[in-house]
Amino acid sequence: MTKNKEYRKQLQGQYRALEEHLEKIAGESSKPPEQQRQGLIAKWEKTVAVCRQQIAKLERRLSQ
Repeated sequence: MTKNKEYRKQLQGQYRALEEHLEKIAGESSKPPEQQRQGLIAKWEKTVAVCRQQIAKLERRLSQ
């Protein structure tokens, strides 16, 4: 498999993970404040930030 093909496959996975975590955050945030689990939201927000960094890195590699 060529490098670009590998990068595209990884990029798809990162987009899928990003979407899943954003949905989790939205679901948890839609609950009343006393039922929200802030620890989980913070964890998912960190994961979202990592996914976005990985996406940016992979897109840079693809454009080279």
